[in-house]
Amino acid sequence: MGYAISWVAMKGEVSERLLENLSLEPTRERAYPAEAIFTGHTMRPGWFVLVINRCNHDFVRPKSLERLSELGEVIACSVEEHVMWSSAELWRGGAQIWSIQHDAQKGMLDLDASGFIPEAYSAIRNEYSERQEQEGGVEAEVDYIFDIPLLVAKSIVGFKHDEAGTDDEMFLVYRATELGDAAEIRKPRWRFW
Repeated sequence: MGYAISWVAMKGEVSERLLENLSLEPTRERAYPAEAIFTGHTMRPGWFVLVINRCNHDFVRPKSLERLSELGEVIACSVEEHVMWSSAELWRGGAQIWSIQHDAQKGMLDLDASGFIPEAYSAIRNEYSERQEQEGGVEAEVDYIFDIPLLVAKSIVGFKHDEAGTDDEMFLVYRATELGDAAEIRKPRWRFW
């Protein structure tokens, strides 16, 4: 199996407005990222990360990110390890500032970067492209290019989905309020009652 998740991060005190905007409230439960539909934690650089146990969730789509970025800077990632697809992007003031995406279905070396890319991107791209080449390039059985968008986001936020999981990194579980957009997620689509 592999991860199929999304996450969205905002800096500092804006996180309370993020949760309110997404109609989420804290529970008293703790879990590792992606063990519940919504888990959140403030990372050491001061970014609050909300992990969603769904890839490309509505909360990380352009319409939502545009709205959330009016509150402050937003970084969003989506991860689908089953097909080796990953993305990272930054939004500010209702506009996308940069985006990095890898889709192994388009090719092992696929990497699309646009906008005002963070400074860390070049070094990360060079290192992981070299690793890919050393493993056999497009014939390799490992996909290092997949990690590039996620590592760029980590360089800013301090979080990468597959590096979390120690006791001091337990995240708080959040649930959808009855009135919010997220409330419909509580009931699986296949359940009619």
